Amino acid sequence: MTHETASDLLPPDWFTHALAAPCESRYVDAGGAAIHYLSWNQHDTHKPGLVLAHGFRAHARWWSFIAPFLTERFRVVALDFGGMGDSGNRTEYTHENYSRDLLAVIADAGFDRPAVVGHSFGGRQVLHMCAAHPEYVGRAIIVDSYFQLHDGEPRIRAQELRPKKIYPTYEAARARFRLIPPENRAAQYIVNYIAEHSIKRVDDGYTWKFDDTKPRLTVHHNVSGMLARIVTPVSIVYGDASAIVSHEHAAEIVAHIPNCRGPIAIPESHHHVMLDQPLSLVATLRALLY
Repeated sequence: MTHETASDLLPPDWFTHALAAPCESRYVDAGGAAIHYLSWNQHDTHKPGLVLAHGFRAHARWWSFIAPFLTERFRVVALDFGGMGDSGNRTEYTHENYSRDLLAVIADAGFDRPAVVGHSFGGRQVLHMCAAHPEYVGRAIIVDSYFQLHDGEPRIRAQELRPKKIYPTYEAARARFRLIPPENRAAQYIVNYIAEHSIKRVDDGYTWKFDDTKPRLTVHHNVSGMLARIVTPVSIVYGDASAIVSHEHAAEIVAHIPNCRGPIAIPESHHHVMLDQPLSLVATLRALLY
């Protein structure tokens, strides 16, 4: 991280108020895996549904300071994909199983064709679900998600395959928390919150919540064909300084999806858009959803 300032360490009022919004933790079975999700205003049954999907090895609480800004118009939930966050592990991780996670949460929340927002890895799973199960999604917003549009080797970086370590104390684990790719624009109070919910107690210490027994990134054959099958209205959003999604790549994704809007750049934002420009992301989502 860069040199910390008081504004980096002290949460502003908007952040504190967002985290104070009532939120319920719930579980639903998805093909034998217990899938955890957060629900902010489940009793607002007259409002349309909105599902928020996190990135690789992240968790639902990456959306905890975003979701409350959307409850005025939507009934909002955010899930933990299988093998991540507080959800149960699976024996294998596939696009079909991640779609199963999303569909189980949609059904349990009582949503009818909700809007679904996915960041990074989550955005890829959202569009795979749109292609396979278009009847369950009303519209999709994809935030800084990379798609391997041309067949080739899988994009698995070495650090994503290393087994996770056990640390003797929470403080030791917290000191090793890193964002991938590295991010030096996110305010420290946001990173602290994300890190706190990324660590769990185990018998001999502390470690990360995600399942590290299998890689989550596989060879994606004919991704272009998958995108071309999508009939759901889609919007593509990216960080204009992202190390993952360039403007050219975002524009190529838009060109592959028949009913697609964008690409829409969030100024001065990197890959982890909700961490370094959270209020700009809120404004963008409101503009696209409302």
